[in-house]
Amino acid sequence: MSRFGSIVLTVASVLFLATACHHDGFNKSDFEITDVCLKVKGVTVFQYESGASQLALNKGRKEFRAGTDTMSDYFLLKMSELPREDGQVFTGNLQWTTADDIVTRSALSFKVERIDPDGTVWLWCAAQKITIVMKLLN
Repeated sequence: MSRFGSIVLTVASVLFLATACHHDGFNKSDFEITDVCLKVKGVTVFQYESGASQLALNKGRKEFRAGTDTMSDYFLLKMSELPREDGQVFTGNLQWTTADDIVTRSALSFKVERIDPDGTVWLWCAAQKITIVMKLLN
């Protein structure tokens, strides 16, 4: 094989491996998280704490809310439909608090990465790199 052919083969192999390793950005280690949380670009912005936080699911309104007892820190997800199966995609509006502001993102596309039998749901929004772990409460 010529030197040029060898270089082309090497470049093609590197490109193939790079694309084969690419995924949509959902961090599979997030499946280890079992408590409700909100992560934006890999940074946890809300984490449920037993005894200091509250959870609510309004199935009629398709809203999930998690917040501290004082609601000084919270996130609210309004969904076009409730999560029901792995791989499902739906839209939602998300609101959360920061140290000095309330952030709102509308018309986000969420993918249900997994639903466990206990009602724990892992959601991923690739466009904004948002991970939500929520509970389908009874």
